[in-house]
Amino acid sequence: MTSSFKGLSFFLSFSNNLTCQAMRGKPSCRILLFRHGETANSKEVCFNGHYDVGLSERGQKQFLNWAEILKKDNLKAIYSSDLQRTRKSAQCIADKHGLELITFPELRELSFGSWEGMSFTEVEATYPGEMKERMQNLATFQADGGETYPQLQARVIPKYEEIVARHSNEQIVMVCHGGVNRIILAHLLGIPISRIFSIHQDYAALNIIQYYEKEPVVEYIGNAELFTSQKDEIKTVIQ
Repeated sequence: MTSSFKGLSFFLSFSNNLTCQAMRGKPSCRILLFRHGETANSKEVCFNGHYDVGLSERGQKQFLNWAEILKKDNLKAIYSSDLQRTRKSAQCIADKHGLELITFPELRELSFGSWEGMSFTEVEATYPGEMKERMQNLATFQADGGETYPQLQARVIPKYEEIVARHSNEQIVMVCHGGVNRIILAHLLGIPISRIFSIHQDYAALNIIQYYEKEPVVEYIGNAELFTSQKDEIKTVIQ
């Protein structure tokens, strides 16, 4: 990696693969975990949750770009939630590899109940004081008709582990949501739910999880402003 790659938020690596294998064991499942592309209502900063908003033009381009970057990679499967913002993002990559996209409702974003589809401003006006309560009690807060983060964790992690178990020696792609990715990464890194927003996830962010036998190593947590000049640099991380 060079200093010109500005899309990088956080990157962990070992000095070489031999050292890593000696420490961790034989490499097994490798997961390219993405957040979906920019949404059509992104400028309004909305609580989308299960609200089935589509991609913006920019969001579509973000994943067409990722598909081009990954076109020569050996991908064995691709998964997403059943909401269109993840499906349409994932389909860009699936089409390049001739893979059938597999969707699971368990990988949906946190449900915000009555807040869904509303902007921050609308929530503040309609439910005064609840935004503040949410930020003060992130791990336990539940919007009317919605989920808590522990409830999100309880449906996401078993499905994630089921997917990993299907691909013990293969590289796969998962395209999920900001909250879902944070829950997965926090689970792997031992970060409490109250601190999950210390994990940054831009639209189209790439995260790389490498398993060594049954031991996961989070190699990369990243942003996703991609430019042609960065493609070779990004591919060296993926490979």
